[in-house]
Amino acid sequence: MVSDLKAILPGCIIKGSNTKVGDIKIDSRNIKKGDTFIALRGSTTDGHRFISDAIKRGASVIICEKGSLPDDIDVTYIEVADTRKALEILLPLRYPKAKDVTLVGITGTNGKTTTAYLLEAILSASGKAPGVIGTIETRYKGRSIPSVITTPSPIELFETLHNMKESGVGACIMEVSSHGLHQDRISALKFDYAIFTNLSQDHLDYHKDMDAYFAAKKKLFYQYLSGKAIINIDDPYGQSLAGDITTPITFGTKNTAMVRPSSVEVDPRGISLVLETPRGVLNIKSHLLGGVQVYNIMASVSAAIAMNIEKDAIAHGICSLKKVPGRMEVVKNPYGINIVVDFAHTPHALSKAIEAARTLTQGRVVTVFGCGGDRDRSKRSQMGRIVSLLSDVIIVTSDNPRTEDPDSIIKDILSGINGLSNVEVEPDRRKAIMLGLKSVSVGDCLLIAGKGHEQYQIVGREKSPFDDKEVALSYIKEVFGP
Repeated sequence: MVSDLKAILPGCIIKGSNTKVGDIKIDSRNIKKGDTFIALRGSTTDGHRFISDAIKRGASVIICEKGSLPDDIDVTYIEVADTRKALEILLPLRYPKAKDVTLVGITGTNGKTTTAYLLEAILSASGKAPGVIGTIETRYKGRSIPSVITTPSPIELFETLHNMKESGVGACIMEVSSHGLHQDRISALKFDYAIFTNLSQDHLDYHKDMDAYFAAKKKLFYQYLSGKAIINIDDPYGQSLAGDITTPITFGTKNTAMVRPSSVEVDPRGISLVLETPRGVLNIKSHLLGGVQVYNIMASVSAAIAMNIEKDAIAHGICSLKKVPGRMEVVKNPYGINIVVDFAHTPHALSKAIEAARTLTQGRVVTVFGCGGDRDRSKRSQMGRIVSLLSDVIIVTSDNPRTEDPDSIIKDILSGINGLSNVEVEPDRRKAIMLGLKSVSVGDCLLIAGKGHEQYQIVGREKSPFDDKEVALSYIKEVFGP
């Protein structure tokens, strides 16, 4: 009941009837009759603006900051000094089992999703029942819920972790985005392990500069970590972070790294890797493609070692993972054409994807790619330059242009390509993929980059079905059949 909150929320002011505190919601659009609406101040909007809407939709209790109530409020309300602090107190009480899940957070520009899949496979091989919250989906115990954003809201996180524990999940691997960290979406959570993969240019439309971007990432380690840090010290930002953390587990190619490779073989079948670790030598075989996967493997091995998982389970788990959706994912076809789809949408990720595609073929690499609209414009010319240096044929197209003019985005990309003769421009992504197929022969590799696992394209404010893999398969017979 509302009166019970007097002891839980020190200094709060309660007015109205002593009604039941229903499900807590932070989005007025999700309010049902009897719910409790808590108004949070965010980075782009203020929940206090939507109190009236929450009441209209049936909220029976409003939790807000002092002096911010609209004049016409006629329901029970609770005034507090800071609604975010109040939420941090209320969530563990509403979802008490969430705190009993071992939490592994993964942050960094690239590699979060693949590292999560690898660690999930390792935990499964060790006999545990892991859950995952990430870019592609939330999944546990045979359930799969497609993701809208990488790191959900605090309420969604607590509810999901509580449900995971009730279903028998002991550990959850969570991708933690810089937006999620900056906006405190992981409020009131404590992580037992935190992994730093790398940091390169991305999201500067939001964070403005790399220092602010790095500051957001560091919050996972400084504010939310109660256990062990696992850090890539080949990355200069990781090296800096490791210097500030007490006894982290480090990985990389440096001799000072605790987990490091002594032998690496990369071929079209996957990766053979010998790792030096604090537990001795570990022989790894992986079906994942490209040298960049070595870092994701080292990250997952380092976390597994921190979690005291046996070496055999680590090796078996990594070997059991056949692919990660949209991450150097091979599009199988009956014509023997090398087609790979990858989520690469940053300069660093795109360079690594093209390098990985190069290992799959003796022939040419044809790259189809674009850049997202309403996002960091400064990386577009960099990505154009990278593709011009590393690909044999370039087809520049649209990604998710959103509300930007696709031709304007393409112009930004072309400014880094310098008018090479092996460049074609086709704003229609479907037609661009067809052009890519027409440009390859048996022995070449077609890399379709930028959207990866996504099954939609956003043009303007419309979100339409679009899957790079399915589009490629729909055209391949037309180009190479019968």
